[in-house]
Amino acid sequence: MNNTEMGKRILEGLGGPENISHFTHCATRLRVTPKSKAAIDAKAIENTPGVLSIIEQSGQTQVVLGDKVESVYNEMQKLPGMNHVGESAAANDANEKKASPLTRVFDVLSDSFRPVLWALLGTSMILTLIVFMQQLGFFGQYTDLTGESVNIDIVNGPRLADADAAAAMLNEWRAAFPFWFIMLAASLSVLQFMPIMLGATAAKRLGANMWVGAAIPAALMTGTFQGFADIAVDGVVRVPFLGLDLPLYVMNYTGQIFPPLFAAALLAPLERFLKKVIPTMLHMVFVPMISVMILVPLTAFLIGPIGIKFALGISDFIGGVNEVAPWLVGGVIAGLYLFMVPLGLHWPLNAVMINNLQTTGTDFIQSPMGAYNFAVFGVVTGVAIVARRNKELRQTAVGAAASGLLGGISEPSLYGIVLRYKRVFPLILVPAIIGGATISALGVKSYAFAFTSLISIPAMQPWYLYMVGLAIAFFGAMAGVLIFGYESKSQKTEPEAAAVGAPVVAGNAAVVDPVETGAPVATPTETAAAHTTAHGTAATASAQPAAAGDIITLTAPLEGRAIPLAEVPDPIFAAAKLGKGVAIDPSGNTVVAPADGKIIATPASAHAVGIKLDSGVELLIHVGIDTVNLGGEGFTVKVAKGERVVAGQELIVFDRSVIENAGYPLVTPVLVTNTVKFDDVEGSTGAVTIGDQLLKITTK
Repeated sequence: MNNTEMGKRILEGLGGPENISHFTHCATRLRVTPKSKAAIDAKAIENTPGVLSIIEQSGQTQVVLGDKVESVYNEMQKLPGMNHVGESAAANDANEKKASPLTRVFDVLSDSFRPVLWALLGTSMILTLIVFMQQLGFFGQYTDLTGESVNIDIVNGPRLADADAAAAMLNEWRAAFPFWFIMLAASLSVLQFMPIMLGATAAKRLGANMWVGAAIPAALMTGTFQGFADIAVDGVVRVPFLGLDLPLYVMNYTGQIFPPLFAAALLAPLERFLKKVIPTMLHMVFVPMISVMILVPLTAFLIGPIGIKFALGISDFIGGVNEVAPWLVGGVIAGLYLFMVPLGLHWPLNAVMINNLQTTGTDFIQSPMGAYNFAVFGVVTGVAIVARRNKELRQTAVGAAASGLLGGISEPSLYGIVLRYKRVFPLILVPAIIGGATISALGVKSYAFAFTSLISIPAMQPWYLYMVGLAIAFFGAMAGVLIFGYESKSQKTEPEAAAVGAPVVAGNAAVVDPVETGAPVATPTETAAAHTTAHGTAATASAQPAAAGDIITLTAPLEGRAIPLAEVPDPIFAAAKLGKGVAIDPSGNTVVAPADGKIIATPASAHAVGIKLDSGVELLIHVGIDTVNLGGEGFTVKVAKGERVVAGQELIVFDRSVIENAGYPLVTPVLVTNTVKFDDVEGSTGAVTIGDQLLKITTK
């Protein structure tokens, strides 16, 4: 499925453009604020190939797509009706205001960073390259203030006791390596001018004019404002105003994160107020003029210093703990990320990381965070190795591991594997904490903002010590899967659970089967014993394996009217997502075994049964649609999991009136869940009774 078709399917599931009040995306997720949750078809979205997961969080619907999110988002923006759905629309939307204040803060924070992230990561990788070259001594060496010969550091400049001598040496380096100083300027462009960019994106996100939002922090970065530093006493200039003596704290706003965000938060309501009191014909001139005249001084005197102090307070607190017990900070950060990323709560820490990089040139949070990512990638790699018989799962794991190790994107691993097999949580947590603690204890720091991957390793220094922690996390997690496996005990004993109520992999997407038993995914086994003869007689278990082209016929397990799957009132069954077959609109109330075999699944809700026939066919008989919601009421299961059954033996007896009175369709799909093993599956239609031919299966 291409991105355009995927976008159409997702938009339909969201209820169309008319149901969207705010639409944006982050690095891996579409983020939507719907007007009505009732209009969203979560199943339709989850069933779209390529969708990893769908999350409802405090009024916001998040569709997890992984690294294809931007392409799908762009295609969706081109769809009819989407041109009226803007990122700034959310500011005035009452539905978004229903979300908790904390959630709205996190949403604005992530949406403000998202447009800048592309440029930030790209330029940071240039900085990573320069730092790595410095470590290798590419630029040569010089004698620093300690008298030692050290590698030239064009990023931070020479460390000399005499400032004039340092400036002169830096100019010598600039003359010797002009190209690399141009590259250094490129690498620092986004980081240093981040306040202007965030001022624009945050203002747009909140419904204000983005360029006015950019102008406010830009004013504090001009030479005119920074010139106050020359007359400041202890960093303060006294400013007389209306008889008051106001203190102006002269600070360096280059690279600051929180001042522009705080200023944009005030700009949005101020603009709305001014538009109400100023005539429309004068909006273009006086709304921005008055906004700037109010907010630039307010930011200079109050908002800016508060924002900087706020960032420093967070950094100093974590840094203080890091000075005393770096292993503790590293372990806690690596461990918490496993729970923060799925909820999108990691963005505030990202803001602190960027602030640290600009303020001090290094950061101590991002390096141990890498241990979490590599533990996740290690688990997924382990699953790819172990899941030899589950081709779909293995394919998902290989793709997720590659996306993570090369691109630093953890969501495909998280939603494609980790959240489906919660047994791996401790297998991630333990090596991640140990690896993160090791990285911090060894004093590894980041010198550039980058997604954690093999390519970005040089951003952390010393890189070889960083790799020690990554190795602990990656190989520890991978070994955990190889030793303990990724499935719980119930999953191990139900290798065919996908036939009855497990999440099913469609393409790269983890979708939820409408049986909704909550069991983790497992693909039907591909082992085959004896086969049913072409005459429809059930063979014994000692029969020889079927040859290619042989025909296996199965009889109807209940009486009624057989209809094509396409007519089943459920999109998953109708699309044969769980396998090919037919459905029966029953006239009776008893399900029997169509041939000899073994019961492989009987969910607690008793509405379905999975059988592995002696022919190798794995069959799902699902009584009714959405009948899982009855919780077993109206159903009596006559067999147990693991029990052998013979053709004609009763499996389920159901009370038609209970199902009908609850409003659920009685239509019963009869599916070959391991369809991929066979060349073709054909079903009969029309009236059938127990024992009539229903399915014709051709072997490969």
